[in-house]
Amino acid sequence: MKTTPRTPRERFDPPLLRLRWTTTTPQSRSEFLADARARCGWDVAHFDSMLWHGGLHLDGKPHTGDELPDVIAAGTRVDTYAFTSEPESIVLGAERVLADCEDWLAVDKPAWLTTQRTRASRRLSLEAALRTLTGCASLVAVHRLDRETSGVVLFARTPEAAARLGRVFAEGGAHKRYLAIVSPVPPNPEWEVSGFLGRVLDPQRYRFALRNEPEPGFRFSHTRFTRLADDGARVTVECVPTTGRSHQIRVHLATTGTPIVGDVVYGGAQGVRTLLHALELKLPGIPPLAARMPADFDSST
Repeated sequence: MKTTPRTPRERFDPPLLRLRWTTTTPQSRSEFLADARARCGWDVAHFDSMLWHGGLHLDGKPHTGDELPDVIAAGTRVDTYAFTSEPESIVLGAERVLADCEDWLAVDKPAWLTTQRTRASRRLSLEAALRTLTGCASLVAVHRLDRETSGVVLFARTPEAAARLGRVFAEGGAHKRYLAIVSPVPPNPEWEVSGFLGRVLDPQRYRFALRNEPEPGFRFSHTRFTRLADDGARVTVECVPTTGRSHQIRVHLATTGTPIVGDVVYGGAQGVRTLLHALELKLPGIPPLAARMPADFDSST
């Protein structure tokens, strides 16, 4: 029997099983786990995977099975997140490290690897992989890229470096350049988008929207765009954000009617992933950091 090849999303970002409840009585660790297994109703593999990944949260704090307290108090809020199928691991080799200094390092993030831990897993992230690769347990991301976005990410080795570099980003001193493949063809060779960006309620997705006027929870955003290579249907666009908001480039391009190919959240044309790549990062006192072009970009236009 032929099996249908799984898509990258199915391989690396499978859907989650979720359940929430609040304990009504104090429970020992063994009592709590027995109760949790019964409530979830998952098979042994799914439940044990959830514990291994750290997808069990008590009052908002993630735990692996080994980290559970001896007694779980009454009134504890319990959230569980388990993958419907085990995600494939992405091997991070030393060749991905772009620069490694005394108090920071930069890495070329592959698509599909989250920058930091998620609700469902503390083990499958760029940060976790780099801590293993470098032996630096204090390594922390200074900024983040979305799961499907590839390219340059900066990490700090110490809390002091994280605070210093974080201020540079917060004060607008980090200059970033992205490439995106969009469809349909943008009408203008150059354009800009600005507005107030904020998260909006959606029962299925984590998504943002752009507003013309300020609203509570919405922050000003601005991006400059330049049309580059064009094959008549899909276009490579240079994106230069002057602010750093979640989903900024994705929303700005979708708002102008040219969403990123593969960006299913914002109406993009079919693609293996959201084709957005953080090509270059510049900070004061640091040589420009540039990522290689990913293979799927070369084959997409």
